[in-house]
Amino acid sequence: MARIEILKPVDAAVGKRRLLDELKNDLDGDDYSDFRWIVAYAKAGPLQRLKSRLQAWRTKGRTIKAIFGIDQQGTSREALELALALCDEVYVTQERGITFHPKAYIFTGTTKARLYLGSNNLTVGGTETNFEAAVLVEAALPADNAVLTEINELWDELLPAQCVATRVLDQALLNALVAAGDVVDEKTLRKTQNKATKANKTSTPKAGLKLKPPSPLPTGQKTAAAAQQAAPAPAAQAVPATVAAPSAQAVALAIQIKPHHNGEIFLSKLAVNQNPSFFGFPFTGWTTPKTATGTPYPQRVPDPVVNIQVYGAGRSLLLNLTAYDLNTVFYAPKSEVRVTASPLVGVVPDYSVLIITPSQIAGVDYDMEIHTPQSPDYAAWVAACNQQMPSGGQTPRKFGWF
Repeated sequence: MARIEILKPVDAAVGKRRLLDELKNDLDGDDYSDFRWIVAYAKAGPLQRLKSRLQAWRTKGRTIKAIFGIDQQGTSREALELALALCDEVYVTQERGITFHPKAYIFTGTTKARLYLGSNNLTVGGTETNFEAAVLVEAALPADNAVLTEINELWDELLPAQCVATRVLDQALLNALVAAGDVVDEKTLRKTQNKATKANKTSTPKAGLKLKPPSPLPTGQKTAAAAQQAAPAPAAQAVPATVAAPSAQAVALAIQIKPHHNGEIFLSKLAVNQNPSFFGFPFTGWTTPKTATGTPYPQRVPDPVVNIQVYGAGRSLLLNLTAYDLNTVFYAPKSEVRVTASPLVGVVPDYSVLIITPSQIAGVDYDMEIHTPQSPDYAAWVAACNQQMPSGGQTPRKFGWF
């Protein structure tokens, strides 16, 4: 008889058991030779996190196939491009007037099969951080061949031979879907979603659930030409020719900080080089020197408006700043990006972790959450940061893209 387990919603949110880790374990093992998934929505993040394993899987002669829904612009262009590169077969299912909404991940081998069937879309939230639930069905073969037959029917009935709403995806069809507006890039998608939700969002402190961060994006290589394509930087703010960079569009940054006595906080120029648009870089304004002979420096204008929440022991809220104007300057002589937040002085100790996320609150540019070393979430955020800044002889700070 097939074995059944429940993947519980709270286990996913707190990081006790997440679908992404389950998929990694199954891809690393030798029990299966075929991997198939069916999802309503997909983004590039999980595929980037699984990319090396999927490539190794196919190198061993194993197969990967995928069916995506493309309703409500829930699947991104980047996700479909990655799928075309990583999978043997890719399909899209779409029928006007109804929503394609299943989520299933299927592994099959000669002696067993495994099915995850639940609420998990192929997104960072769906595979890691959301409250998600799934049923895990594991069939031993050939004893459970009847279960395998049902699993295969779940897949086969959606293929073009049996479902006229499903099409084989290739680059030409993807181009047509993008041109029709059915599929958009992730930057555009985030702007659309933020615009639709900003009016209903408020700045509310955490409820207290000890959540685990998502896994950081892998690092890769990115040329300055790509980073500067949208807005070439002036010489004083030039991005180096080649920098290590996240291999997918990032939506949040976690970074250890050391607030100075004057309220200045140095961000990571390495991180700025990796994702200039996240910081609005290069800056278009200039500081006003204190003296007539002083040197002006590039400044972000207007100041980004941020909400800042600082958490301490027991997840107590030590500081809650709303609609704070965050002065942001590029100090050219030392190639440093500095922000000034004087209220943090005396509250935020060195090496606290700052998480910066574009805000969904009307009139606010970023939500900034800081976990001091006393916060229950501190160790998890430090462990999740996968890049190290130059130390300058001190304990190096760390950061990561998510």
